[in-house]
Amino acid sequence: MKDKRQQIIKQSALLFHQYGIKSVSMDDIARELGMSKKTLYHFIKDKNDLVESVVEFNLQLYSDFLSAFHDLKSNAIEQFYLYTSKIKEHFPKYNPSMLYDLRKYYPLLLNTILDKRQKLIYNATYANLEKGKKEGFYQPDIQSDIISKLQVANQNYTMDPSNGLFTDAELGDHKVLEQLFKYHFRGICTPEGIKELKRVFNFK
Repeated sequence: MKDKRQQIIKQSALLFHQYGIKSVSMDDIARELGMSKKTLYHFIKDKNDLVESVVEFNLQLYSDFLSAFHDLKSNAIEQFYLYTSKIKEHFPKYNPSMLYDLRKYYPLLLNTILDKRQKLIYNATYANLEKGKKEGFYQPDIQSDIISKLQVANQNYTMDPSNGLFTDAELGDHKVLEQLFKYHFRGICTPEGIKELKRVFNFK
């Protein structure tokens, strides 16, 4: 039963990400999964239950992405590359529909999740910065706590199209993300770090 519920949550996450929460009905989900709505409700209490479960699933997925920053076999810049590769693999095209609907219809749930995600981003970034400084790739005098908070702000504000800084299309363009990464790295890297950055990311 647990595995079936997880399958429903995973498929619903894909649909919500692609079309938004509001426009995807329980009928749509049942049809996508090839089951009756009665069977669906055997595993899911209601749509609110499903939305909460999908949000928790996405948070766990994002936590798994951030685990790249704790990969001891990779250096600090390679960790960043692993993280971005995981994001591109699971979400090849950025779609803000789900975020819009969460903000409009589930604001308390969104705030709770953003708070948890903020802590995950901060801790992962801090660990990466400290590792990079020890390896000689990041400047030794940068303050990891401040840069980590700036990265949290970048994720919460820059990557949110509702703030009007970037459009949906711009955030879906990997060239924009590449510029954001370059901006971050060129501010913290040593000359050796820049060389490693070019090698790992194939930046020119």
